[in-house]
Formats: sequence, C-alpha cells, structure tokens
Amino acid sequence: MKDIIDITLPDAKKQGSLYLKDRLQRGLYNFIGHESFGGILLFVCVVIAMIVANTASLSSHYFSFWNYEVGVMFNTHIKHMSILHLINDVLMSFFFLMVGLEMKREVLYGDLAGFKKVSFSTFAAIGGICVPIIVYLYFNYGTPSANGFGVAMSTDTAFALGVILLMGKRIPPVIKIFLVTLAVADDLGAVSVIAIFYTEHLDMNALFCAFLILMVLIYINWRDTKHLSLYFILGILLWIAVYKSGIHPTIAAVILAFCIPGKTKVSGKYFEKMIKEWDKIDFDEIERIRNSALKIEKKSFFKSLRDGIKNFIQPTEEKRIDMKRASDYVHILDNISHYSLYAKNPLLSLEHALQPICAYFIVPLFAFANGGVVIDGNLDLFNDGILWGTVLGLVIGKPIGIVLFAWLSEKLNISIRPKGLSYGHILAVGFLAGIGFTMSMFVAGLAYETQSMIDTSKLSVIVASSIAVVFGIISLFFSTSPRKQKVD
Repeated sequence: MKDIIDITLPDAKKQGSLYLKDRLQRGLYNFIGHESFGGILLFVCVVIAMIVANTASLSSHYFSFWNYEVGVMFNTHIKHMSILHLINDVLMSFFFLMVGLEMKREVLYGDLAGFKKVSFSTFAAIGGICVPIIVYLYFNYGTPSANGFGVAMSTDTAFALGVILLMGKRIPPVIKIFLVTLAVADDLGAVSVIAIFYTEHLDMNALFCAFLILMVLIYINWRDTKHLSLYFILGILLWIAVYKSGIHPTIAAVILAFCIPGKTKVSGKYFEKMIKEWDKIDFDEIERIRNSALKIEKKSFFKSLRDGIKNFIQPTEEKRIDMKRASDYVHILDNISHYSLYAKNPLLSLEHALQPICAYFIVPLFAFANGGVVIDGNLDLFNDGILWGTVLGLVIGKPIGIVLFAWLSEKLNISIRPKGLSYGHILAVGFLAGIGFTMSMFVAGLAYETQSMIDTSKLSVIVASSIAVVFGIISLFFSTSPRKQKVD
C-alpha cells in the first residue's frame, strides 16, 4: 500500500495543481461574464431610476419608498434603518465582501501575485487615484464640496466590463485581465479612502471589540478552518462592532474577505488516510445494494409499502439489512468527507457564489435606489465645482494618471508591462476606468452633507461615466484594429 501511495501522490499533486489552475481560470472568466452582463443591467437600472425620479406621478412614491424605515430589535432596543441605508450599509457589504475576495484571489494566484506583476497594475491604479483627486481639488479646494474628492477616483468594474462585452471578440484577453487587476487595486484604494477620510468619529470600545474579533478570525484562518458558517458568524459580529465604532461597516466585509482561507493545504497523509478508507469498501456488495435499491425504486408506492409491511411481519434472512455493515459504510463516507474538507478552497467557493448575487441583484438594486436624481432648477450644475471636478477628474484625470504612472513604473524598471498590452490599450482602459457609477455614488452618499450636493454629485458621475463610455469605445476600436495590434 505504501508503494502505491508513493507512486500515486505525485500524479495526484500534479492533477490537483492542474485542477486548481483550471478552476482559477474558469473563475476569472465567470467573473468577467457575470460582471459584463451586470454592467449592462446596471446601466438599465440607472436609466429607469432617472425616468421614475423625474416622472411627476412616480417621483414621490420612489423617494418615499427608499426612506421607509424598518426596525431591527436587539434585546429591548430597536434600531431603525431606512430601506436605502439597508441597501447601502447591509446589502453592499456583500458586494464589498466579493471585492475583498477578488483582491485576495488576485494577490494569491492571479496577475497581482509577485511584485513585478502587481506593481504595473498597482502603479497604474495609484496614478488613476491621485491625478483625479488633484483635478477635483483644483476646482473645489477651500469649499464645502472639497470633501467629495473620493467621488472622482473610483472605477465601476461591472460597467467597464459591460462596455468591453459590447465589443465582442475584438478585445484581446490581456485587456480584460489588465482592467480587472487595475480595478482590484483601484478598489483597494477606494476602500482605504473610505476608512480613513470618511470616518467622522470613533468609538474606541467598539473598535477594540472589532480588533478582538479580527484576532479570532486570523487565528482560525491560521488553523486552516474551512467552515464558512463560522466565518459568517464572526463576520456579522465584526460588522456590528465596526458599525458601532463609527467606521463605515462595509470595511468589515473587506477585512472578513482577507481572513477567509484562499489556499488549499493538502498533504500526503490525507491521501493516505482516504486510500485506507477506500480499501475498506466492498464494491461488489455496493453494487448489490445499488441493484436492490433500483428494484425498490421501480415499484409503485403502494407495492413498496405492502412489501415493507410484509417483510416487517415475516422477515427473511435474505431481506434482512446488515445494520452493522451499513453503519460501517456511513462511517467510511464520513471519514472521506472529513478528509476531503481540507482540499476545499473557501475563498473560491464563496466568490463563485457571490458573483451572480452581486452582479444581478445587489449592485443593480443599489443603482436603482441611488441613481434617481431629480433634475430641476435647484441644481446649479455649471456654476458648481462638483460637476467640473468630477467630470474632468474621471474623464481626463483617470486615463492620464493611469498611463503616466504605468509608463513611469516601466521606464524606472519597477514593473514589467504584460505581454501583448500596448499603451493604446492602457489608454483605452484608462478611459473605461473613468466610469464611476457604483463606487462613486457610494462615496457621494458619505462625502457630502446636503442632499443638493449629493444629487449634483450623482448627476456629475452619470455625465462623466457617459462621456467615459464614448471615449472608451472609440479608443478601444482604434487600439484593437488589426493595424494597431502590434505592441508599442
């Protein structure tokens, strides 16, 4: 048996590596597929929200519904929360959980693994964050709207991938992968900005509780615990502690994502134990049991009931079930299931489950709830620095920052540009990165004090994103034409 194990383990390890690689590749393209269609759905939801919000007979119902409060009871205390806050604080936590899982996956396995790989996308993302902020502050410095600089730095991955989907097979895979990795680094920057700059007060006791829960999460991750239910329970407690501390609770979802195991720790001893359990099985006996079960399934309900009663009253030796043997098989299956648990990858499983939920439900619902802006005389768009800072920051600052910092990182030999990716491609991705929507609207709700400023910001994001879509499609068309395929 030992010889068999020694021979088969290298093959099993090789096959496991190939399986993991195949699963990661399928996971990436599943993500792109979900996010691409989700981006189109997102656009439709925003358009519908704008129409409903500006229709006289529907507008009042639209806004009153989102402001309707629901109550959640904790012991004797009832916490009231509007439906809009329920979506933005609770449901969007699942979106940020998925964002955190994407970050960790890319760092562990994907194109952000290793400094040379991570640095090109990371430096491009840093440029795509810093330059738009500078542009925004140029128009808003010293005004109450200066706090909204985070609106001009965010990228909506789903919408950007949706635009790429419209271009079909014309777009090479390297552009899609660069956009995803850039957006992951960009999201990390956005999450950091939310945590640092949009926290008004801190409750140190709640923050200390959050720290203790985080230590427990790190410990069970170190113990290689694979039970997602345990992580969810601790994640809920972490969300509550972070919420009470004054930091936006979606940050708790990102922290939880980083604590969920992303590697499969399988050693030879688990294969050896599974083979020993496997050798205990009498497959001839299993086949007989299976055939007997098939015969029972073919009987009608009443005939099976009659035969069962008859066998109970007058049992025969050949009909009698060997309960000890059946119990042994159950025990064997339990052991195999226990050992196979260590081969599972909770990060990939959870991300795969969350992708369609976020793409098809949570993010479109968020867009529909937050995208409705009433366009009337109260909005002084063209005399407000919010519009110019947001539009020029996203449409001009974003691509300039991405291309400039990517070029500098390559010229300074800090990073390596991915093979097949030209600077024409990078410029096109830079324009697509100027599509703000989800993250920008989310930050707008945190950054501004008055509803008028929030509405102005949301409308500015819609205008900027629309322009970025047009520029992105045009630049993609020319940069991916046959005579432009050669890398610069």
